[in-house]
Amino acid sequence: MVHRKGLVRAAAFAALACTGIVRAETGVPANDGLTLRPQLLDAATEPAAPPATAPASTPTPLMAALGGTPIGNALDAAGIHIGGYVEGGYTYQTDSPPRNVITGRVFDTKHERVVLDQADFAISRTVDYNAAAKDHRFDVGATLELQYGWDTGITHSDGLYDNPSNSRKTSAGAYYSSRTQPENQFDINQAFVDIAIPVGTGLRLRVGKEITPNGYEVINPTGNQFYSHSYLFGFAIPFTNTGVFAEYKINDDWLFDGGISRGWNQSLRDNNGQADALGSVTWTPHTNDELKKWKVTINTELGPEAASDNHDWWTLIDVIATYTASDQLTLAFNGDYGDAPHALLGTSAQWYGIAAYASYVINPMFTFNARGEWYQDVHGFTLGGAAGTLNVYEATVGLKITPFPDNAILSNLVIRPELRGDYADKAFFDGGTDHYQFTAGIDAYFVY
Repeated sequence: MVHRKGLVRAAAFAALACTGIVRAETGVPANDGLTLRPQLLDAATEPAAPPATAPASTPTPLMAALGGTPIGNALDAAGIHIGGYVEGGYTYQTDSPPRNVITGRVFDTKHERVVLDQADFAISRTVDYNAAAKDHRFDVGATLELQYGWDTGITHSDGLYDNPSNSRKTSAGAYYSSRTQPENQFDINQAFVDIAIPVGTGLRLRVGKEITPNGYEVINPTGNQFYSHSYLFGFAIPFTNTGVFAEYKINDDWLFDGGISRGWNQSLRDNNGQADALGSVTWTPHTNDELKKWKVTINTELGPEAASDNHDWWTLIDVIATYTASDQLTLAFNGDYGDAPHALLGTSAQWYGIAAYASYVINPMFTFNARGEWYQDVHGFTLGGAAGTLNVYEATVGLKITPFPDNAILSNLVIRPELRGDYADKAFFDGGTDHYQFTAGIDAYFVY
């Protein structure tokens, strides 16, 4: 996800690596047409005052516990949701990698270690800017999402709880000494203000730091099918963007997003002082019953991203397509292309790949998930650890288990075991000594 040389080396030798789209229960994007919604919880992103005909959302445990109390009543009256989740996991690599570090992973890098991945808390008020025309009004909302754990050591943005390994500037002024010291770190994952403006069908402005709109997978584990992440998530796109963004829904079929940001994973500091541009179009066709099963989003991000370089514009194109075949089966595809001029001693770097997903709901307790992926890193710019162009492939299968689907509180507990195999056309894994890597992982998260 980051393409600066210091972090690339960290990715190779320390196995370093959230449209923040809120995912549905099956781990695929919610078919709501909103690509810049905060990547929080489904309940947190529901409109503050849903139409009377809409089904009521089941409150998360914390909001349910506050229900009927003065605090709960005040939160409801203001349309504010508070809550979060806690996630922990464990990964086993069959070859016992050097220093017990698993190569080519983003978060699940520790071999035979139980890890506190993320402890998350968020407070959010979502503006309903796509209401019926008669309900259009000026409105203000905001989101603040705080995280603590192992994962945050790699998702820091430049200038905000950053560390030398992922700062595009220098280590001067870094908050943490490294990605691993301390093991669990704090971060402000998202912090933005939303403004609903009653123009046309409804315009939404967002100012602040948000999960990048690029990519199918997200930082929040509740929005993914697997514990482990794809190469596309970890190395092809940024984690976050900080800037000014606008979203306008022309009709039920077409949604447009655009804005400017300080750059890939830049926030309170900017590595080159130059903004970049983001654009997105989402097509959710309603022409007939078959087309209604599709949702296609094309994202792009253009601008200078390298440190102290305002001239060499990087190009990122990200395509996401989902196909809801039935209430049980959902298919998804994600493709990325990136180009960084003069990134390697005057040589341009490129990276691209595609990932395919399948999710099948067996019953309320079990969902079967599968993922296959190919990723090419030209000149080893994003992955490092191998001379020349590197091709990596991975296949992952797993289950999403909700042990108590009918319990109001325990239904928020999810367990995800998985098996994964990786192959590289050059010796890349196990410290650059092996073409293959096999892992078994399991995580559990609880939404509160």
